[in-house]
Amino acid sequence: MNMEYPNVGLNDLPDEILLIILKNLSNFDIHYSLHGVNKRLTQLIQDSIFTNHLCFIKKSSDKFIDRLSDKMIHDRFCLQILPSIHDKIEFLALESSSMKSVLHASHYANLHCLALHNVDEESFRSLLADRNLSVPIFMNRNTILILACSRIENYFQMLSSVAKIFECLFPMFMKLKYLILHESSYKNCVRLNFDDPLILNF
Repeated sequence: MNMEYPNVGLNDLPDEILLIILKNLSNFDIHYSLHGVNKRLTQLIQDSIFTNHLCFIKKSSDKFIDRLSDKMIHDRFCLQILPSIHDKIEFLALESSSMKSVLHASHYANLHCLALHNVDEESFRSLLADRNLSVPIFMNRNTILILACSRIENYFQMLSSVAKIFECLFPMFMKLKYLILHESSYKNCVRLNFDDPLILNF
């Protein structure tokens, strides 16, 4: 028996079905694929469930890879997408090579959690030295910081690098309540809760 199936496009689906589909995708992919396609889809993906959390990295084996390595993707997010949703973003996960570009792309009034991956002493110092970022984001707003440090095989070099990162971190992050520090491999993790400085969770 022959049956004919109608051609149904994404834009033909009701909002309820679209939301079910989109919730199974990453917010990064949703915005990259659908932002600016048409007014309805652009408005739909600006819902807080798709904008409050943006992750610009992906994990491959034991390494974090920057999803903005392609210039076209980088320009699309920094020039088009982020300026349109900046006030809705509460969490950003960034890789060290593109963190400055993303943070400079717009003013994140509601950003309170920042995850930085593959950072080392040099890249972290460079980030904090940028006054256009340090005052509005780090000193006045950010309350949760996640640092995934670049892996250093030598244990004592690793301790020295972490200590130097801490030296410049604490004076800058005035509103910090939670700090999560781990290697980029995720093998070791330390959590500090500054609401109760006596608590140290491993």
